[in-house]
Amino acid sequence: MQNMQNREKEVLRVYAIRRVNPFLGVMQIVEAEEGRALSCNGVVWEILVRATLGSTRSSRSQVDKKKTYYRFGMWSNNDGLMKRASSPAADQDYFELASKCEKLVEYVREHHCQLPFHLEDNIELWLFDSDTQEPLALLSSLKPGTSLPTPEPRYWTSCIGTDGSPGQRRFPQARELETQVRQRAGFNIRKYWIKRLPCGDGIVENTGETISADRFPVFLLDEKWANDEEQYRAREYIEWISPSLLTLQHLDNDTRARIEKNLNIQAVSIEHHWHLYPEIINQKLLKAARVQSKIEKSSRKVRKK
Repeated sequence: MQNMQNREKEVLRVYAIRRVNPFLGVMQIVEAEEGRALSCNGVVWEILVRATLGSTRSSRSQVDKKKTYYRFGMWSNNDGLMKRASSPAADQDYFELASKCEKLVEYVREHHCQLPFHLEDNIELWLFDSDTQEPLALLSSLKPGTSLPTPEPRYWTSCIGTDGSPGQRRFPQARELETQVRQRAGFNIRKYWIKRLPCGDGIVENTGETISADRFPVFLLDEKWANDEEQYRAREYIEWISPSLLTLQHLDNDTRARIEKNLNIQAVSIEHHWHLYPEIINQKLLKAARVQSKIEKSSRKVRKK
């Protein structure tokens, strides 16, 4: 029994990755033999248990079983587990899946006090400026050992959908901003996979060239533009996504304090992110934004009635 417990501890991993292109904050991950638990806000967790496909209860000795992840339910400390209505497949023991789910919830409870987990996606795909050959915008990020996306993203995006998401509303000038980024990237797009080091420097994977930390845009999109209108639009976007930007773990205190001043601009999204802030410089600004968020949400409910 002791050996089994030690083995479980060895395979249990807790880490975080950024939700990139568009940037929507960070995702917390608890990963074990039983499956994964994922959370984008540190409160509600999606429980994915490891299931076996292509087998039956009578043929479990087969070696060609295929492992997959099954969404068993959603869990939070306040509401408990909300299960899916049905079992994933007739060939999978539901009790076994439920046991795995319970174990994953136990892991989440055990490590919840460590939130936010350390970001591990230090393999980055950067879009480069066609003229200056400097990093312009982050297109993708992966943790070491992860397969590269196929196909690789070519273009930078500022939001998803026509209205955005609950955690980040659509930036009003999204189309114009994305257009100016494409124009600056040029027709012959240059993008490179870069391994970021703990000091912030980056190593270009196919050349070995070192890029110093100060050449990378702190907010994952360059703030400096030759055209005043374009620069104003880029900075407005950065202010707009301030609630999600504060989940980044590499910001110094001055930068973090600057971004906190913009929380009121899109306060409605604050509840989706603030639990995962690694540090808060001005608690009063955060509290004010949370109050504003509740007022705005109440106003929307009244208008819908």
